[in-house]
Amino acid sequence: MEQKKILIVDDDAAFLDSVEMILETKGFKILKALNAESAYEALAVEKPDLILLDVNLPDKNGFEVLRTIKASNDLSCISVIMVTGDMAVHVDKAFAEGADDCVFKPLDMDRFVEDINRLLK
Repeated sequence: MEQKKILIVDDDAAFLDSVEMILETKGFKILKALNAESAYEALAVEKPDLILLDVNLPDKNGFEVLRTIKASNDLSCISVIMVTGDMAVHVDKAFAEGADDCVFKPLDMDRFVEDINRLLK
């Protein structure tokens, strides 16, 4: 069975590294991007099976990135989980923009991995 690829887009390097470590132990191949620009560069090279997308990025709002992904013929089928530490983020907006899920930091990793597996089935 082919290893599922997950692109994690988050400006918090420590968060990226810790999630990468956990998800790699679960058998996923991880791609990382610290901002929207590097996320677009990664998406031009590799098509992940799932994207974990931070709402607050240094160069663009995560919702803008989500809209770009969902508007692309090549990328629109990729599942996207919005990730945020901002409790004021409106989950309804995430779903309205095309997100498949929205989770808040700090993550419950067991539940998070279950959510990822559910979306990748």
